[in-house]
Amino acid sequence: MTHAKRDTPVRIALDGLLAGMGGALAVTGMAAAGRRWLAQEGAASADRIPANLSAGQALSEGPNMPPDMNRVTATFVQKVATGLFGASLSADQQHRAGLAWHLAYGGFWGVLYALLRSSVRAHEALLGPAHGLVVWAIGPGWLVPRMQLMLPPGRQRPRLTAMVAGVHAAYGALVALAFRLLRG
Repeated sequence: MTHAKRDTPVRIALDGLLAGMGGALAVTGMAAAGRRWLAQEGAASADRIPANLSAGQALSEGPNMPPDMNRVTATFVQKVATGLFGASLSADQQHRAGLAWHLAYGGFWGVLYALLRSSVRAHEALLGPAHGLVVWAIGPGWLVPRMQLMLPPGRQRPRLTAMVAGVHAAYGALVALAFRLLRG
């Protein structure tokens, strides 16, 4: 007896989770590549970072440089560990938990994309990037700066804001592609 792939809500959500996690890995790679490119252009240097900065300012390394995703997620999980559990994590634990958090976060947004995609009639070439821009608006555009993990868009250079938003639009497009491939 063969089991055909059933189109159930759980299966749709699982495919979205996998697509979102894959997209989160891709975004991490794109952000790292963008940081290397900007560093080569001289967009940030350690001597330009003044003392007594908030975590968001220090992690952002200035208005021209996107934050290092590994450092941002490591700082986030340390804040959660300290604030909720009164625990301090080692640097290695912070980075591993930060990566796990970023994959879970990307997977969450992938599930939402999958549910949206299976519920509305919109072309995935539009829906994916639009979804990615919503992720950007809620995450790096609003929530992450409020958590003081990066500078808010209004304090960044427009080119940097466009780059971070563009990476998230690409995330949405990759999630849409991966979801389509997983759905067959």
